Amino acid sequence: MEVAFAANIDKDVEILKQGGSIATYATDKARATIPFWQLVFRNICVFFLGSDDFPKEAKMAAARDLNAALEAGWSGFAIAERVPPPDIAHAHELVEHPARPGRVVVTI
Repeated sequence: MEVAFAANIDKDVEILKQGGSIATYATDKARATIPFWQLVFRNICVFFLGSDDFPKEAKMAAARDLNAALEAGWSGFAIAERVPPPDIAHAHELVEHPARPGRVVVTI
């Protein structure tokens, strides 16, 4: 999840593997320049999210589906590591070179 799209797009492309994706809902500039060919040749997808604009019905359906999965016994996504914000570089290293399966979560 990228919260400073324009400022970080070059670093995002640098650390993403082939076929990776970027989901972003914020940027530091109204217009961002993208490294088009790097994104294309590495098949990187960029998703622009604006949850304020999601229809209420979509939000309600997502909540119902999530609750149904939890009620059916789904324990959520496996978490490989929790990392505090001062160690964000370490979090990126864990994502780039995972030691075990699961998500890397930056705790706030």
